[in-house]
Amino acid sequence: IDLSSSLPSQIETCAQTSVSLTTGQPTPPTTPEPVSAVSSAKSSPRKMGREKGKKSVDRFSMEYRQRRERNNIAVRKSRDKAKRRNLEMQDKLLELSAENEKLHKTIEQLTRELTGLRDFFKQIPSASFAGSTGAQSR
Repeated sequence: IDLSSSLPSQIETCAQTSVSLTTGQPTPPTTPEPVSAVSSAKSSPRKMGREKGKKSVDRFSMEYRQRRERNNIAVRKSRDKAKRRNLEMQDKLLELSAENEKLHKTIEQLTRELTGLRDFFKQIPSASFAGSTGAQSR
């Protein structure tokens, strides 16, 4: 499912929905609310909100619906951005894993070459090294 291409159409749909509604018409929420959030919202937070001086919200007003739609769009955008970031991170992980594997193979190859060269030089008589090293030290 390509979520990035469906976002503009969802935004357009939401924008048309909020514009075409007449004031005072109840509309179902675009996303289902969790049961626990609905039950807790009806009891204590509303009462506490009024005590703190916050105005009560008319859930059927056009302003409220528009704010909810804008918030839903923002939430969708944020979630899509997080998904995109996650996919980019997974791509980067695959890329770096492949590079790491390649580097490990290079290390193995160079280690084999080094071992071969060490074995090769061990077989050469040490007298040939003495003459060359003595000349360099002077």
